[in-house]
Amino acid sequence: MNNNEKNDPSQADESKKPENIGGELPARSLPSTTAAGSSTVGNQSTGSPQFKDRRTGLIVFGILQIGMGFCCAMLIPLMLLPQFIGPAAGSPMSARMLIPMLGMYGLLAVLFVWLGAGSILARRWARALTLVLAWMWLVFGIMALVMLGIMRPIPFGMAAQDQQIPPQMVMIIQVVMLATMGFMYLFLPGIFILFYRSKHVKATCDIQDPHVRWTERCPLPVLAMSLMLGFGAFSMIFSASYGFVMPFFGILLKGVSGGLLVLTMSLLFAYLAWATYQLKLAAWWTTLVFYVIFGVSSMITFSRIGMLEFYREMKYPEEQLRIMEQSGIIDRMNMPLMFGMGFVVFVGYMLWVRRYFVAGSVPHVDS
Repeated sequence: MNNNEKNDPSQADESKKPENIGGELPARSLPSTTAAGSSTVGNQSTGSPQFKDRRTGLIVFGILQIGMGFCCAMLIPLMLLPQFIGPAAGSPMSARMLIPMLGMYGLLAVLFVWLGAGSILARRWARALTLVLAWMWLVFGIMALVMLGIMRPIPFGMAAQDQQIPPQMVMIIQVVMLATMGFMYLFLPGIFILFYRSKHVKATCDIQDPHVRWTERCPLPVLAMSLMLGFGAFSMIFSASYGFVMPFFGILLKGVSGGLLVLTMSLLFAYLAWATYQLKLAAWWTTLVFYVIFGVSSMITFSRIGMLEFYREMKYPEEQLRIMEQSGIIDRMNMPLMFGMGFVVFVGYMLWVRRYFVAGSVPHVDS
């Protein structure tokens, strides 16, 4: 090899490119072993930072994610069971509600198993995606708990009157329900965030997977926004099972008009997911303007139309509507307030990620 080739920076190994993306610094050296035999990441002779090897933790959390994936997969036959056995296995769910739930649990099962396998292999993309999804999980979980507090739990007092449930049992049910939701919405995403955001975990993945991955082409907060838009485009498919019922400035569109609106939104979301990933400033503005318009439209619609009417247009079974009406949960669903809270959170998030968007193209990095 001649001297020009040696000095040509374009021939440098891709794994040595700086990765200061989203404020995270890469590990710059291979693992070394201390005198005590514990594995560290760093170079003692050059004085570079020392990092602890977290491969064991990555394996443990990977197994946990795979287990969560199998749990989601097991829910699919359980939901289908009443359809084949009949009332003996529980009240059968209507196809309109069953199809979206099957699709959601199937997607979660594949996602958890995929990320778990990537974590076991210490892949950079697995760490980045797990961290992004854990943050989204935590934020939506906090919002769900706040909504539950506003709506108040399902009226156990009514159940106590109808079924003579002792007040002590009602209290136990409430505590168990809140503890379960706290575990699912706060504890689980919290431990994933604490582990995967560690600089030791990042350094371990950088060493074990030296190639720059597609998840590092944009900052992680922007990657979260892109994934949300992509999921929005995908989830629009399931509105077909409900007759394409969509709120639109005080009325409910359905059928052909609703289907055209859903198709337009799905295509727009797909484009915005790609353009956001490319850090295009126009995508940021388009997403913000669209969400403001959609939020105002939804708040106007649900301030005029009740949720019972909305569910009836979606062809929910009358028996289920009757149960929801008798339980009082419909009266507690303040949809303008819910949309308003989601609107404030999302707009605040959009303003926060604005700093990552510039009028230019993102650097090309091979995966």
